[in-house]
Amino acid sequence: MPSIPTPAAIFFDLDGTLIDSAPDLAAAADKLRTDRGMSSIAYERYRPLAGAGARGMLRIAFDMSPEHADYEAFREEFYVNYEQSLTERTLAFAGVNELLDAIKAKQMLWGIVTNKSKRFTNPLVEQMPLCMAQLR
Repeated sequence: MPSIPTPAAIFFDLDGTLIDSAPDLAAAADKLRTDRGMSSIAYERYRPLAGAGARGMLRIAFDMSPEHADYEAFREEFYVNYEQSLTERTLAFAGVNELLDAIKAKQMLWGIVTNKSKRFTNPLVEQMPLCMAQLR
């Protein structure tokens, strides 16, 4: 069997690959509802659209699309809520710490790629214990 060459570096998507941020995204959207006296929506309804970020969360919470007149204001309020709870419920997926330890033990370079805004990515990476130990 031929050997497989070791890559020069490995890059991982952040959300949905290394970490599960859906619970904090859902909580940020649901806070918009409860702050307005509306009932909470079950997390299971938010989860399928967590990958769509604010657009997906606002669609579930308010059936609101980017064309809605209040979308920009709601999106910014969602962002503020999310910033305040970036890592309250967000966790690394099972096995991620061990995988990154193995990569580090082989002295391989690794990194994170994401479409998440720096506004959230930088503080999130700094606050996540898995990333702090591996990136230093």
